[in-house]
Amino acid sequence: MSQLGGLGGLGGMGGLGGMGGMGGMGNLNATGLGAFLGAGVDPVYDPVMVQGLQVTEQAITHVGKGWDTDGAKELGFSSANNMVLWADWVRASLYLTDFLTGFGWAVRRGKHKEEGSVALTYGGPGKTFYAAHRPDIACFGEQLKFMRSYLDQRPDRTPEIISQLGFPTPYFTMILGLQTGANRYAFELITITQVLAAHAAMVVKHHLACRRPDRLGGKVMPIIPTPAHASFPSAHSTEAFAVAEVLNAFIGSLEHYPDVAKRQALVTKLAERIAVNRTVAGVHYPIDSWAGAVLGRAVGQIILSKCGADSVVDAYEYRANGHCDFYVDEFVKGANPEFGVEPTGNVDVVSSDLFAWLWNKARKEFDLQQ
Repeated sequence: MSQLGGLGGLGGMGGLGGMGGMGGMGNLNATGLGAFLGAGVDPVYDPVMVQGLQVTEQAITHVGKGWDTDGAKELGFSSANNMVLWADWVRASLYLTDFLTGFGWAVRRGKHKEEGSVALTYGGPGKTFYAAHRPDIACFGEQLKFMRSYLDQRPDRTPEIISQLGFPTPYFTMILGLQTGANRYAFELITITQVLAAHAAMVVKHHLACRRPDRLGGKVMPIIPTPAHASFPSAHSTEAFAVAEVLNAFIGSLEHYPDVAKRQALVTKLAERIAVNRTVAGVHYPIDSWAGAVLGRAVGQIILSKCGADSVVDAYEYRANGHCDFYVDEFVKGANPEFGVEPTGNVDVVSSDLFAWLWNKARKEFDLQQ
C-alpha cells in the first residue's frame, strides 16, 4: 500500500498495467477503488468536437427515417459473458463486491485491554482462514534490533522502494514478460488481486492497531512518509504474496512458458523482496511481513478458488515471535511453529462466474493455438 493508504494503482486493469498506482494511491473513496474509478471510460469530447457532432447529427438524421427495433436481441441475463462489454472500473467493482459477500471477521479481546486477536472468515461464521494475535510492545522492541541491518541497505534499494509506493505491478510483469495490449486480462487479474488483498489487510490493521517502527524507535527514521494506518500486518507483503500465489498457479496452468518452475521461484522471491523493501524503508518490522505473507497466501488461494482453479484455502493462525526475522524459505514451508505459523485446517470456497470469466480470459491471452 502507498503511504497514503489508498487502494488506487488500478489504472492497470484494461491495459495500463497497474502503473497508474503511484499517482492515484491517495484517492480512497466509498467503493475502495480509488483512482480506478473511471478507468476504461472514453474521455469527454472537447467543445469543438461536441459542436461538430451536433451539426452532423442535424444534417444527416433525416435519411434514417423511423425507428426499427424488431431485430434487436437482449443481452444474456445475469451472464458473466457481458463483462467484456463493461468498463474496467465496473468489472473491478463487481469483483470487489463478489469477494466481499463472503468476507467477514471476528474480534477477540484478551484479558487485558491491550491484548486481542482478529480472525478473518470466508463463506460464513466459523470458516476462519486467517487469525492474527496482536504482538505486545516487548515483541516490537525485539524487532527494532533487526532494523539496523535493514537500514544499511537503503542506498541499494531506494529506487525500488520509491517505485513500489503504489502497486508494484511492473515488477511482476517483468518476470512474465507481459504486454499491456496483448495481456490486458492478465493485468486485470494481478491488479484486482492486489486490491482485494489490501482490503483484507486493512481490516486486520485497524483492529490490531500496532504502532509503526518510527513511533517506537527514534533511530529508524523512514525514508518515505510513514503511512497513516497500522503497521501489522504489512499490506505490501499481503498484496505481494497474494499476487505470487495467484501468478504461480496461473503460470502453472499454461503451456506457454518452458521454464515454469524457475518463473514461479522468481515470483516468490520477488514477493519477499517487495515485503523486505518496506522494512528497509523504515515503515515495517519483519513480523509485519510474516503476518502479511500468511494473509496474502490465503487471499490468493481464495481468489484461485473463486476462479475455479481447484485451489485449497489453507488456514493459519499467526502469533508473532519478536526474535524472528522474515525469511521466504521459512515462509514457504507453510506450518512453521518456530516462526509463529500454526495450521488450523482448510476452508472451502465456492467458485464465482465473474472470477472464472476473468481467469479464462487471462489464460486465453497465452493460447498460442488461437
